[in-house]
Amino acid sequence: MKTAKHTALEEKPALKKSEAVIHIKGLKKAFGENLVLKNINLEVRKGENVVVLGRSGSGKSVTIQCIVGKINQDEGELTVFGEDVASLNERELKELRTRIGFLFQGAALYDSMTVRENMEFPLTRVLKIKDQEEIGRRIEDVLTSVGLIDAIDKWPSDLSGGMRKRAGLARTLIVQPEIMLYDEPTTGLDPATSREISQLILDMQKKYKTTSLIITHDMECARITADRVVVMHEGEYIAEGTFDELKNSKNDLVCSFF
Repeated sequence: MKTAKHTALEEKPALKKSEAVIHIKGLKKAFGENLVLKNINLEVRKGENVVVLGRSGSGKSVTIQCIVGKINQDEGELTVFGEDVASLNERELKELRTRIGFLFQGAALYDSMTVRENMEFPLTRVLKIKDQEEIGRRIEDVLTSVGLIDAIDKWPSDLSGGMRKRAGLARTLIVQPEIMLYDEPTTGLDPATSREISQLILDMQKKYKTTSLIITHDMECARITADRVVVMHEGEYIAEGTFDELKNSKNDLVCSFF
C-alpha cells in the first residue's frame, strides 16, 4: 500500500529526530485471538502535535494505554522520555505518569467538587504542593488560559459541554505535563465549540510547550491542531504527512477520511 511521505517537520529544524519523546517500533498487541495492534511504528518529537486518525475499533486508544503503561504490549519497543515503559515498576510508572497529561472524552471532572477544588486536587495529591499562594496562582493562571476564570466556584453540573472540556484540559495542564494525550477531545460538542476546543489545544501547545498525541476522527480538529497526521487502519499506520499532504493523497483509503 502506498504511503504518503511527510515534509512539514523537515521545515522545523528545532525538531530533530533525536528529540523524540515517544518512540514506538514494531508494536503489537492482541486480546485473545483479536490482533488489535499489528505493527505500530511512530516517533513523536518534542514540541509537536501528532494527530492519529482512525475509525472506531482501529486500535487508537489501545496505543495510548500502552504509552502510559496501562496495557503491556506483546511485542515491539515503546519508550517514553527514553524509558522502556514495559520494564518500569509501579513506582517508576507513577513517576512517568506525572509527566504525562491525559484528557478523557468526558473530561472526568469530580462532580462533588467545584472547578477550583478540581484544580486543587492534582496540585495537592500529585505534586504535593502545600503553599496556598502557589496553589491559588496556578489555578488562576490555568483557568485564565482556558477562559474559565469566571467559573472558578461553579460545579461541573453548572457547566456546558464545552466548558467541561475546558475545565478538564485545565486540570490536566495545571501539573505542567511535558506530554499531552487527547482521546477524542471534541466528541459530543457542536461544530463551533469543537473548533474552539481545537484552537485551545493549539494555543496550549504554544503556551506550555507540550508535546501532544491527539486521537480523533474530527477532521476540523485534525486540520487545526496537527503538525503531522497519522492514519490508522485495522491496527496499522498506513500513511503519515501534513494534513494537506494526506488530503491530496492518491491512496483511496486515506482519502476516505477527508
